[in-house]
Amino acid sequence: MTRHTLFLLLFAFISSSAQAAGNNWIDAMSFTYGEDNDDNETTLYRIGLQNKWERTWLNSGAWYVGGYWDAELAYMESDHENSENDNLFDLGLTPVFRMQRDASLSSGVSPYAEVGIGPHLISETRLGNQQYSTALQFGSLVGFGLGFGERGQYELSYRFQHISNADIKTPNQGMNLHLLRLGYIFD
Repeated sequence: MTRHTLFLLLFAFISSSAQAAGNNWIDAMSFTYGEDNDDNETTLYRIGLQNKWERTWLNSGAWYVGGYWDAELAYMESDHENSENDNLFDLGLTPVFRMQRDASLSSGVSPYAEVGIGPHLISETRLGNQQYSTALQFGSLVGFGLGFGERGQYELSYRFQHISNADIKTPNQGMNLHLLRLGYIFD
C-alpha cells in the first residue's frame, strides 16, 4: 500500500469519525495537494480539520469577515537527487481570517479570500536540498476560493503558503508552496 493510499484512508477515517462524533469541535475538513516553486521538487499532501469561529465582522452587506482554526497534518516529500532526507511530517495550527460572500444571497455559491499565519512543527529539519534549522516553523498563507453546493458545503481553493522559522536560527531557507485545497463543511 502506498503512502498516498494510507493518507487518503486516514482522511476517510477522520471524516467519518468527525460526522459520528456530532461535530462538537470539528465543523469541516479538508484535503490539500501542493508543490513548491523552487528546485527542491517538494510535493505536499495535507489533511485538515477546521473549527469555525462564532464571531463575524462587517456583516452589513452581502459580504462579511469571519474565520476559523485550521489544524493540519501534512506529509511532504522531495524528489531532489542529492537529498539527505526525502520526506517529513508537518503539524500546523493556523487562525485563518476569511472575507466571504453570504451563500444565502447567491444561490449557495460563495466566493472568498483568506489570510492566516500560525505555528508549524516539522519532524525533520532537512528536506531535499533545503535546511530549516529548527523544528518550529511559521506558516503564512493567502488564498481565494469558492464555496458551493446545496448548503455551500463544498469548498475549492488555491493557497500560496510560505513556511520558515522567522529568522529564529540560520539558515532559514523556508519554502514556498502552491496549494490546491478541497474542503467539506459538515453542517
